[in-house]
Amino acid sequence: MSDLPSQFHHYINCQVARVLTQMDRDPDSPTFGCFDRNYWHYKIRDFPSAILQQGVFTLEAVRTGQIGNKVSPDVIERWCVGAVNALARQVDRQGGVDEYYPFERSFPAAAFGLYAVGRVLYDWQTSAPHLPNSVNQAPLKRLVQKLAGRVEQKAMNQQAAGLAGIALAAKIGIIDPGSIQPIADRLFQSQHPEGWFNEYGGPDFGYLTVTLDALADYYDVTCDERAIQAIDRAIAFLAQLVGADGRLPSTLNCRNTDYVVPYGLVRAASRNPLAGWLVETLFRDLGEPTHPIWATDDRYHCHYVFASIIRSLPHLDAMQAAQAPAFQPEIWLKGCGYWVYWSGDRQWTAYVAAHKGGLVRIHRQNQPPIVDHGWRIEAKGKLWTSNWWSDEWTIQRRGQEISIGCNCQKTQFHVATPVKHVILRLLAWLFGEKLVPFLKQKMIFRSGKADGPQFARRVRINATGVELQDQIEKWEGAIATTSPRQNLRHVASADSFSPEEWQPALLPPTHQSLDRKLQVSASWPSGSNS
Repeated sequence: MSDLPSQFHHYINCQVARVLTQMDRDPDSPTFGCFDRNYWHYKIRDFPSAILQQGVFTLEAVRTGQIGNKVSPDVIERWCVGAVNALARQVDRQGGVDEYYPFERSFPAAAFGLYAVGRVLYDWQTSAPHLPNSVNQAPLKRLVQKLAGRVEQKAMNQQAAGLAGIALAAKIGIIDPGSIQPIADRLFQSQHPEGWFNEYGGPDFGYLTVTLDALADYYDVTCDERAIQAIDRAIAFLAQLVGADGRLPSTLNCRNTDYVVPYGLVRAASRNPLAGWLVETLFRDLGEPTHPIWATDDRYHCHYVFASIIRSLPHLDAMQAAQAPAFQPEIWLKGCGYWVYWSGDRQWTAYVAAHKGGLVRIHRQNQPPIVDHGWRIEAKGKLWTSNWWSDEWTIQRRGQEISIGCNCQKTQFHVATPVKHVILRLLAWLFGEKLVPFLKQKMIFRSGKADGPQFARRVRINATGVELQDQIEKWEGAIATTSPRQNLRHVASADSFSPEEWQPALLPPTHQSLDRKLQVSASWPSGSNS
């Protein structure tokens, strides 16, 4: 296991104060226990975001002595109870909690909030049986009852967190266990045979590991063997996608996350050597500021990233010896459209994401990756992109070549204004959670909007390297430019800083008129150092 525990401990020691700073720690404050610093301290929000109460996992790690030295039991126990009661205060009369705006009744805030406090309350039954007596459980009952009646089908990490939260709530007597089975059935039936769960249309490595975290805790309280089977399928899916540099091809994600979290993987590693290999490979340098997880913003760091890291600590020593996956020189995953090619000497790995406009990545040992971010096209105030996950792409793969084509996706930037927020709050007051599907369609899915210039890409990969040929049809008055790393689909946990933003991309920078058909070629020879 090399120095993996020291890597985890170093990261935690560097970051724990950053998380605790998010909490209102004044026991006389009416917002005591709240982890939304923008609400209780800066007062730039007029409501707390309930999803941030997952910070209670950090408090529990301090209480149990996993981190921190000479901590007063009275103080830390008061903080733990305060964090649980802070979530309870945020539950409205209908059993909803908010995340981004008042009256939202957010599914993920309910799911992740219940999951966190449910796990803590479950553990207190044996480790601190005196603490639940100080918790106001009546609002939590409303929360779990409301959550049990809702379904999330397009972001399965949220449904997995909700399932774990409901199972934990049943274990501590807050809800009837009979409500669990239909939710579990839907979740496990939704897993793709390739091992991934649907995240707005395809796989996403970051959210998949969040799902594994939830399934690990779900299994703890239910012993449902389907959870173990689902975890192992997901681990096999992830393992075959790790490149020559020991990283996953993050920009090929459906939802554009660029992190993975370890808790579910570490738990699985006690019985699955492949999970141990993933942990050692993906987190071998966690203690170094160059590790991608250091770029996570405060919100998501407090949300579930740090919680997953800190909860891994007591399980690291139980990991089995790591076992790497069997080498496969080439992989074609038709369901999600991933093509993976390894060089014969295993010095580089090339990837194509067919359902994301054919985006290409090349991972190299001891060198930064070669990246491609597709195209943006602008005409008369309208904006289209080829960098968009969609089932509308036509895909043809023959031998060492793949062709992808479709009209580019119309998109837009969303800029917040006071007027927009007033309208949003009025509509939310009138319609509650019924407003959420409309907002998702507007900001995330944008289905039926592939109405821009026709784009076609052909990618050839073999032992000599990667060749790429793009064609964009004529569109008078339009300008085509190579895209930056940022993706225009709104996903809150995406778009952390990456050094890849500073690197030259596979496509040369260009800014060209589409008054006639545009054809662009690029290549990377395998012997190149650039």
